[in-house]
Formats: sequence, structure tokens, C-alpha cells
Amino acid sequence: MTKQRSAAIAKVFLAFLALLAACTGAPAKPSVTLDTSSAGDAPDTVQPVDTTGDVAEINPLSGDDAEALPAPHTETLGGNRPVPVTVPATWTPKKKWPLILVLHGYGASGAIQTAYLGVQSRADSMGFVTLAPDGTVDANGSRFWNATAACCDFAHVGVDDVAYLSGLIDQAIAELAVDPARVYIVGHSNGGFMAYRLACEQSDKVNAIAVIAGATDLDKAACPAPKPVNVLHIHGTKDATIAYDGGANAGVKFPSAQASLAQWLARDGCGVDPTTLATVDFDKAVAGDETEQLQYPGCPSNLAVEHWRMVGSGHIPGFNNTFRDALANWLLARTRP
Repeated sequence: MTKQRSAAIAKVFLAFLALLAACTGAPAKPSVTLDTSSAGDAPDTVQPVDTTGDVAEINPLSGDDAEALPAPHTETLGGNRPVPVTVPATWTPKKKWPLILVLHGYGASGAIQTAYLGVQSRADSMGFVTLAPDGTVDANGSRFWNATAACCDFAHVGVDDVAYLSGLIDQAIAELAVDPARVYIVGHSNGGFMAYRLACEQSDKVNAIAVIAGATDLDKAACPAPKPVNVLHIHGTKDATIAYDGGANAGVKFPSAQASLAQWLARDGCGVDPTTLATVDFDKAVAGDETEQLQYPGCPSNLAVEHWRMVGSGHIPGFNNTFRDALANWLLARTRP
């Protein structure tokens, strides 16, 4: 990534913070966890976007989206890469809880990502544990996940994020009464690539993933996935960063949304001709009901592969609360196949 592109992305991120502060009345730097030292300073960049487009696309929190966040737990997980823990107010070790692991896009952070997707703010009302870790900081000062060759370990550092995130899941099961059969991952952009990789390599631990503007590995052999995983792929048709129809990042190709889905349909034993469940409004930046909710038939019992095709949406949609509720509900409805 060139210095010019990094500078352009940084300008977009500053606009993001200004919108966040203006819409919520909160300080630009998120403060949603107890252990704020682990989150570090506000990042210099956000996930790569089409910097020639309209910055108004980045408007994650506005109006009724400014919701109260639950109190964080009094500990962190993750060892030398600590992650603040958020549990619902009713949490008790005497019962098992779902876990939603939130993976941020390139240059963002766990705190920003969970605020954008509204995950943490639903922990109380929906009853789940939340972890929103940060990726490693690269030479550009941007946090990243080492997901696939296309995204986003551009310097080839080789950090083992599979082991790190798998370890977080193990810790959450051991220390936070997380139900091993209800481990869910949602990732945006680079985080979406990482969610796919975890489903490929840790299918015994991951029950369901929701991928937003990401892609799986182009190399099918890189995805053993011995156990089935529920998959929801969410993608804007006008995504100029991780193109809906596939493309290349840092000179390495990644598959289209349809090709990513096709790999998982084959692994999970589902049909290939989707049924439209509904057409709904999920993106405040696009007029009308832009999102087609497509479900693939013929999957084995208790297994689902779906595609939310956001017609006209870009890389960072202006998600509304209808989307945020639907996202959390979709994940929590999934049970271990």
C-alpha cells in the first residue's frame, strides 16, 4: 500500500470519527470497554475504502443508533494481546452463554467495529458475551489480520492470528462460561477474510460466521473445514474495495461473493439455486429496500448458508438498526449442525 493511499485513507478515517462524534455526542475516540489501555490510541486509518467516493457513506451511528452500551467485564483475555470482555448484566457462570467474536477491517479496531455493527450494544438485551480484539499493527500504523494471501498481511510478517483467535475462543469457553456449540464470528472486510479462514481451519470451534465485504481463499485446498459451518455472506454490489465480482488486492486475486458462497455450499452440502426470503432496507445511504435476503435450499438439518446481497451499497454501508438486529438474530439462531 503506497504512502499516498495510506494518507487518503487516513483522511477518510478522520471524517468517520467526526461523524461518530457528531451523531452520538461522544468523544471521537471510542471508550466502550473497561481496559481502555489495551485498545491503544485511535488508529490512523480505517478499512480501505474507495477514497474517490462520497465520505458520507461512512455514517454508522446516527439518530436512534446511539444506544447505551453494557458494562464491560472486569477482566481481559488474550495474554500479551489483551481483549476487554463484555458480558450481559445477567451473566452468571451457572449457565452457558453464546459468544460473538467481532473482527475489524484493515486499519480499524475492535472498539470501532463493534460500535459500527451494534454488536456490543445488544449484549444485554440478547444475552451473549462479546469479544472485539485488535489485529497487529503494521508498518503503516494500521491494524490487520493475517487472513489470506490477498488480505491483509502486506508486509508478510506471518503473525499467527488463527492461533491467537482460536486461543481467545478457548479462554472464553473456560473462563466466561461460553457454550462451545454457540461460537459465532462476524467480520468486516479484512475481518471477513479472517472469519472465513477461521471457519476453514477451526470448524470444530466455530458454529457460524457472518462475513461483510470479505472473501474466502481463492485456493480451495487452503480450506479443509472438516465440519460444516453456517455461513452468511453480506456484500454491496458497488463495493469498490473488495469488489462484489472479485478482483485483486496487493496483486493477489480474491474470489467473488458468488464464488465464495459456492465453495461453502459445496462443503456444507447445500443446493445452488437460492430462494429470496425478503427484500429489506438495511442501508441508510441507499434509497428503498436494497438488500435481497437469499437462502440456499437443501442444506442438512440445522445448517444454513445465506447471502444478503446489498444492491447499490458500497464497502462501508450505512447500516441501520434493522440490519444490526437482523445480524445478531441470524447468528444467535444458529445451532451446531
